[in-house]
Amino acid sequence: MRASPLTERVEAQLTAHIETCLDDAIARHITPGAVVLVARGPQLRTVVARGTTAYDHPGSCPVTSETVYDIASITKVFTATVALQLIEAGQLALDMPVAQVLPAMCDQRILVRHLLNHTSGLALRLSSLRSLTPAALVAQVCEARAANVPGTVVAYANVNSLLLGELICHITGDALDLAIRQRVCEPLGLRTTMFNPPLGASRRIAPTEIDDAWRRRVVHGTVHDESAAALAGVAGHAGLFSDATDLWRFGCAWLADAAGNDGLLGSAMRSLAITNHSPIGAMRCGLGWMLDRPTSMGRVPAGTYGHTGFTGTLIIIEPQSGTIVVILSNRTYPRRGEPAHYAAFIPIIEAAIATA
Repeated sequence: MRASPLTERVEAQLTAHIETCLDDAIARHITPGAVVLVARGPQLRTVVARGTTAYDHPGSCPVTSETVYDIASITKVFTATVALQLIEAGQLALDMPVAQVLPAMCDQRILVRHLLNHTSGLALRLSSLRSLTPAALVAQVCEARAANVPGTVVAYANVNSLLLGELICHITGDALDLAIRQRVCEPLGLRTTMFNPPLGASRRIAPTEIDDAWRRRVVHGTVHDESAAALAGVAGHAGLFSDATDLWRFGCAWLADAAGNDGLLGSAMRSLAITNHSPIGAMRCGLGWMLDRPTSMGRVPAGTYGHTGFTGTLIIIEPQSGTIVVILSNRTYPRRGEPAHYAAFIPIIEAAIATA
């Protein structure tokens, strides 16, 4: 069915607005390139690809809608999804002590819900453990004790999702990459979403950083996050690579009327996950999702949820209109700096939702 002239004009204006925003960000060296996909549920509104993967550096390629990015902390939502499946199946519970599944866990006050809504109180900085072996890194995490009483303070931290990944491995008996592939990626038909992409795929992948401090090379096709790299590229908090289309499909599965849910989660669990679980006055967090965050989402309707990635990636879902916005960039290339990309991308998010 052909769209009305009015709809076509609105979408053309949105596309032009996105192109202008991205061209400005590229000109200001906020990111060498980016992909933006906007959809209304399963209906694609526009996809825009601008710039290059690495400015004019050797090996740089034009960005296309199929360019793959290290999605960094958006990995956390995939990990949370599997954990919620286990809760739905009765194999895990929100108020279960983590130590009940991970006996090495010293602080027995920390519950599964505290990992999902970042109220565990654990203040361990994982990047400081990057030189440890995987076993030693996990052991040190389990030995840590909460700096705040669990459940009282929201403090976003990678350690929470790392532990969530460890819970998944212990309960399912599978490696985390296998659990996420079989329980999320395959049911949704996600083709590019994976940990540790094969070497042959690097031509489609945007590099993330010229690392002069630790790896002393261009980080390209391997995980950017140092602690995830120490864990052989597979962790609950980082490590996944993906493209815009795959993240769109993932977003569709989270909408309330998701016809393409493919058994990912029941409606009651999806509704619970996008409900605020934070203490009064704290940053709003669902179970795995960020809620109503003006610093990364802009002025959006209440109930909007999403997640960011350190490398310059975002997925935003506005449930009332069914709007899904996916923004993929490598703003850490050639070197990480202040997150100026939020200010550059917020006008895109606001325009996409306002015209839905």
